[in-house]
Amino acid sequence: MKTKNKLLKGLLIGALLLATNFLVAQTNTSPVQTVCAGSIAEPYLINPPTAGSTYQWSLSGGGTLNNGLATDNITVDWGMTPGTYTITVTETDVNGCDGAPVTVDVTVLALPSPTVASSQTVCLGGIIPDLFAVGLAPNWYTDIALTNNVFSGNSFPTGETAVGLYTYYVTETLNGCEGDAVPVTLEIYALPSSPVGTNESACFGTTIPPLSTTGTSVVWYSDAALTAVVGNGSSFATGQTAVGVYTYYITDTDVNGCESAGTPVTLEIYSLPTSPVAANEVVCEGSAIPDLTAAGTSVVWYSDAALTNNVFSGNSFPTGQSAAGVYTYYVTQNDGNGCESSPSTVTLEIYSLPTSPVATNEVGCEGGVIPDLTATGTSVVWYSDAALTNNVFSGNSFPTGQSTAGVYTYYATQGNVNGCEGPATVVTLTISPFGAAPSVTSQSACFGSAIPNLTATGTSVVWYSDAALTAVVGNGSSFATGQSAAGVYTYYATQNIGCESTASTVTLEIYALPITGPINHW
Repeated sequence: MKTKNKLLKGLLIGALLLATNFLVAQTNTSPVQTVCAGSIAEPYLINPPTAGSTYQWSLSGGGTLNNGLATDNITVDWGMTPGTYTITVTETDVNGCDGAPVTVDVTVLALPSPTVASSQTVCLGGIIPDLFAVGLAPNWYTDIALTNNVFSGNSFPTGETAVGLYTYYVTETLNGCEGDAVPVTLEIYALPSSPVGTNESACFGTTIPPLSTTGTSVVWYSDAALTAVVGNGSSFATGQTAVGVYTYYITDTDVNGCESAGTPVTLEIYSLPTSPVAANEVVCEGSAIPDLTAAGTSVVWYSDAALTNNVFSGNSFPTGQSAAGVYTYYVTQNDGNGCESSPSTVTLEIYSLPTSPVATNEVGCEGGVIPDLTATGTSVVWYSDAALTNNVFSGNSFPTGQSTAGVYTYYATQGNVNGCEGPATVVTLTISPFGAAPSVTSQSACFGSAIPNLTATGTSVVWYSDAALTAVVGNGSSFATGQSAAGVYTYYATQNIGCESTASTVTLEIYALPITGPINHW
């Protein structure tokens, strides 16, 4: 152990010893020698030594002699027991003569009790505390060998700021003796890693998600200075519902109680886009059904007001409807944030068609009065083609203007209050030409004989008894007149090929029998 008198020891002993070639009395007149308990290899020597002499050393009371027991210098380990001990040395010169023993009393001083000191811990970035030791004269060292004294005093500002474990050794000194060192540590803890938070976003009016992070002891703050705690734990329900950007700061605290730097985490509540502008559509059943259209971005169409049944995406929506009815859809648009607007209601109304009008086919004879075509219905329209592209008349009674023999086909439709035109009714006007008079053969017969029928070659032959053709008396190619009396009977035969022909005149003559006179004898 250390003592402030160590360098004097050899000099004091050497001054008390006089080396001679004859025996002389030796007297110890040195001051009291002191060492500290636990001193090791304390040196003692004869100064000056006598050439050729040997020395015999001994201890009384305690201590341990080390090397050099017959030389002019020794070292002593004094041990830990305080007290006064005696070193004795006897010199034997070259002649073998022993001198008188010389003694030195050495007082082994007790060491002071180890000081009481407290280790300190602190988180990086915090105020670094001084190390403190209780005692009268503490000394601080950086090494266990106590070779590098860095401070003296009770409160030791280490000056350390970096993360690490710093060990110092502090001693107490009493009467020049330094006690056992007490290790004292300053540990500067590294801060835990900042937690990783997940930014969240939501559309106004939807469920607002909580903010979340991973960590051990997470604390949520509403300010970057980390003064306003608003939540704890890995999941934080902000309670925000209004449109805006909300920034929070999260830290994690480790087992050492060190809080990490704050990580900003944001919740953004997006405003909704406006509802798209859309147009209702109406159409007649059977016509091309128009698409429903809406102006907007990322347009979505639904069939229900709850917006659960998505039926199409895009600005122009082909509904696929064809039957008469009112079809209601709900259209929204989405913005770049994925937020969906409130819906606009759009309808497609497919009007039912009116029924076909009731119409009657007509016939006429060329050169005769040609009847109008008529149809019963509302807003009747007449067309000359089945595709209904050539409108030739509007109204219930249609004067065709036709006069030449032929079959004329027209298509009549009716409309309703919605402007829808129903399916067409096919109506015909047949104008038949007059046929040639039938070929006839007049007949004659004698009264009382079989009366032949009149015959005519033609189609649908009609027999008249008068030239005005008012009295029909028979039909068919063969006409039995029923006449039996002598006379000339005139008939008129027509044929009907759509229209009745002019008449052929034919006669039946029944001859009277001759009247034979009396037979006279000449």
